Amino acid sequence: MKKKCLLFLLCIIAGTLKLHAQWSVGLEAGYNKNYIFTNTGFRAFTSYKPLEGFNIGIPVKYTLNNWFGIQADPQFIRKSYKMERSGYFEGIYQKNTNSYIQLPLMAHFTFGGEKIKGFFNLGGYAGYWTASHIKGTQLDAFSQSYDLPDDFQAKRALDFEPGYNYDEKYDFDKRKDRRIELGLLAGAGVSYQLKPRYELFAEGRYYRALTDQQKNYMLNQIPRYNDTFIIQVGCMYRLGK
Repeated sequence: MKKKCLLFLLCIIAGTLKLHAQWSVGLEAGYNKNYIFTNTGFRAFTSYKPLEGFNIGIPVKYTLNNWFGIQADPQFIRKSYKMERSGYFEGIYQKNTNSYIQLPLMAHFTFGGEKIKGFFNLGGYAGYWTASHIKGTQLDAFSQSYDLPDDFQAKRALDFEPGYNYDEKYDFDKRKDRRIELGLLAGAGVSYQLKPRYELFAEGRYYRALTDQQKNYMLNQIPRYNDTFIIQVGCMYRLGK
């Protein structure tokens, strides 16, 4: 009797999933701000600043019922940051513009009415660091110092020792650069059912990397992790009947 009841219950659940299961595909784009989570105690007068970026993706969602689904968002995303020095080293900096191809995979929970709904996403992601561009100013240790008067007092290193500017593509070093990034994500947003097949949405999302940007190539290495906050909008199109 118990087996028959369990089988009957499973048939009801399967029928419900089949009734509500639905594929949707869409387009999304957003603005982000990326932070580097690290420790600068080993390097005085140095700080890491967040930089703005963008992302664009093609979300694919499989809705199992009216409150739960599974979603994947293949996307291109920029995760950039700036290293700058202060005090006597003011004016020395480097901007890192980093590009990733990323695949978030998440559970999608929905609540609310027929037209306007809230939702939140929980899951993880895997990314590949495809390209990097660096721009900045550094001291030139091999150049001659400026010809300065005897009573000159330098307020910063660049007043005394020439610097050099650079703006170039970064060449990855397979010995130290870790190009695979794994992490967790959480997001929340609101959607609006524009037409039976079209749904507009806006979402805020947070990506937390669990892998260091660097391989373990030296002793006492200070790790660096990406922390990315994004705001994005998009549209989903429901497939099938």
